[in-house]
Amino acid sequence: MYTRILTPLDGSEVSEQVLPYARALASGLSLPLTLLMSIEPDHPSIGEALNPVIHWNETLEHRRLHAENYLSSVSARLAGAGLTVETNLLQGEPAAGIVGEAEKDPGVLITMASHGRSGFARWWMGSVADKVLHMADNPLLIVRSQQEGHSSQERPLQRLVVPVDGSELAEEVFPHVAHLSRALDLPVDLLRVTLSEDEYYQTMSMGLRILPPTLPSFQSFAENLDGEALVYLSGAKERLEQMGAGPVSVRVLQGAAAESIVDQATASANSLVAMTTHGRSGVGRMILGSVAERVVRQSGGPVLLVRSRHREEMPLTGEPATA
Repeated sequence: MYTRILTPLDGSEVSEQVLPYARALASGLSLPLTLLMSIEPDHPSIGEALNPVIHWNETLEHRRLHAENYLSSVSARLAGAGLTVETNLLQGEPAAGIVGEAEKDPGVLITMASHGRSGFARWWMGSVADKVLHMADNPLLIVRSQQEGHSSQERPLQRLVVPVDGSELAEEVFPHVAHLSRALDLPVDLLRVTLSEDEYYQTMSMGLRILPPTLPSFQSFAENLDGEALVYLSGAKERLEQMGAGPVSVRVLQGAAAESIVDQATASANSLVAMTTHGRSGVGRMILGSVAERVVRQSGGPVLLVRSRHREEMPLTGEPATA
């Protein structure tokens, strides 16, 4: 499934918060790990000028030397844990360098902290990570950055949380889930999130233009929808187990999709959320307005995103996105 792990760093402790996960995956999957860093020759932003490793008032050659020393230091720490580690120092725009390096091999798994080159907790708008998410076809594991100083703590993965919405697109993550479950001996929580009572009345009123008093009761609607979800999950569980994943448990949750997924992941320590980045809105949307984006924003743990290679038309029902 994977041939190599590619981990971009920028010299900050925030960027290093992904290293415990990269280390755990490289060790558990017996994969080489490549540490990647980019030096930009252009004028720096204010955040880049404050970077603790790369001093922008120095010459490009001196900045390159600082970066090489930094990568060598991090590489030595990881190699001391028994990993095969390489370093790669590029010159140019970071996101393009990351994507260009990853696309040389579709088996490359990118692992990044969600902060961007500034070392602050910025991620989505205009950041390096946002560009990588839009540009890369490779699977991407992202960790929302927390406060400084926690990069060295071990993060042993203990469970996979896999949201699905009943579509074939959502199940494109299954080969990745099965591979990780087998290799790392991880149980799988398979989730389907259905409408909450508030969402039911709001969605049905807007979509069908029926006033709430004339709608079927939420209880009867929920019983039918949850029953259908359990039937689907039973089949999805069987498909996952046939791929070698296990043990697989199924769960139907009611509520807002992203919040329910994050709550389920938080309930079990050291969970990895794995999902396809498409959403039920169709056309392969990943970032703005998608459930995947909100899960990454809200989750305190790692999220594995697998870009769908197909497109889906918008459903005729009022069911919201769950993946």
